[in-house]
Amino acid sequence: TDGYGVWALCFSLVDYYWFFDLGFRSATVKYVAHHTAREELEKISEVLSTSLLYAAILAVFLGLIVPLNLSRITHFFKVAPSYQSAFAVLLLLVTMSWAVGVVFGLFGASIEAVQRLDLTTKVTVTATTVRVLGTAVLLYLGYGLVPVGLMVISSQVVSYVLYFYFYRRLFTGVRLSLHLASLSTLKELSKFGIHSFLMTFSTQLQSQSAPVLIGHFLPTAFVGYYNLPMRLVQYTVEFVAKIGIVTNINAAELSARDDTSTLSQLAIYTNRYCLVIFMPLAILLWVDGRQFFTLWVGEKVAVYSVQVLPILLLGFVVAVVGQFSSSMLLMGMAKHQRYARALLAEALLGFVLLTYAIPRYGMVGAAWVVAILMILIRGVYTWYIVSQTVGISMWSYVRGVYLSPVMAAVPVFILAKLLKTAVIPGHSWFQIALLGAVIGLTYYSVALFVSARSDHRRLLLQKLGVG
Repeated sequence: TDGYGVWALCFSLVDYYWFFDLGFRSATVKYVAHHTAREELEKISEVLSTSLLYAAILAVFLGLIVPLNLSRITHFFKVAPSYQSAFAVLLLLVTMSWAVGVVFGLFGASIEAVQRLDLTTKVTVTATTVRVLGTAVLLYLGYGLVPVGLMVISSQVVSYVLYFYFYRRLFTGVRLSLHLASLSTLKELSKFGIHSFLMTFSTQLQSQSAPVLIGHFLPTAFVGYYNLPMRLVQYTVEFVAKIGIVTNINAAELSARDDTSTLSQLAIYTNRYCLVIFMPLAILLWVDGRQFFTLWVGEKVAVYSVQVLPILLLGFVVAVVGQFSSSMLLMGMAKHQRYARALLAEALLGFVLLTYAIPRYGMVGAAWVVAILMILIRGVYTWYIVSQTVGISMWSYVRGVYLSPVMAAVPVFILAKLLKTAVIPGHSWFQIALLGAVIGLTYYSVALFVSARSDHRRLLLQKLGVG
């Protein structure tokens, strides 16, 4: 538990590096998509050359500043003496990897901007396969944190190489040169990126404050207890992540063409379908979460982690999954300023409340702070912003996104509880998988007719070869 707590704490700290990105990655996606729609290759060259120059300067800065302060960082946290050396080495390694990634990640951003998600998916699948299989082998052979960290970094290097390879194939007419980097382009990117930076800064501060402050106030094992359900939910949210990327790109292109007639439908249906895709996983974790954690990490760890799982899951369903595409939509339209300021308020208020809650109420108090603020800001306030931006009433927007997915979920949730009590108690992985399959098939069958628009339903059935 101490080892995993150190691992979780280290990667939480690295996520703070995105503070220095200043929104340049999101600005790159926005303007590459914008200039691609207008077929302006020279402008794309200027955007990428400027972004890459800034990223290279940032990489050098972090590559120097972190090693110089490594001992101070190590002693700030309650790391067990036996893990202090491994923590320092691991933090240094992932810092170097991040410094390289902030540069090569811009090639991935460019591929996203032209909607070649088939290529970014290949990169993700390849890198994830290398990471998962390599990590499993190393752990099976008895290796510790540093070798596993090297494997994770190796998988990231694989993704960087593949991004650059696919970029060279797609952007044959785009030139990269220091001479094309300009102050005017930097100002243009910064003008858009500053609000994206506030969003990134706020999201990272909000999501990583809890594990970092837990690591400061409590033993590092509790970082792991909190991080396990948090990471589980975050990983499952990845099922809907690509929908958000598509929303961002399409909103940028619609704005570039001054075509606003479909934006309200885009806002409703992308969020609704994100919720539909995720809902069976949420039902399974609500119903069988304790058994899942017991089988995964054992009863001694599960008894702690399951205390925060339903709390975090509620916040994610309402505010992250149900509004996953909203931030992307607003960014694509370059109207994300109010949303960015709201996220900053959430992050700062959350940091203050966490410093009060963790010493008194532990990680459960931290989970409630995170979930409540998430629902109020990324939920309720975002409903207001998006509905105003796309020109529909807030009630119509909320009803359009949430009503039908929740209506489909209620009978499936009741069925799952009955099955767990009488037929499938979840005492083995097979039983959990069986219950998950029943939940998924039942929910998607209901949602296909309750939540999907008729023309979308016909299109899906045609793609599946049954319509």
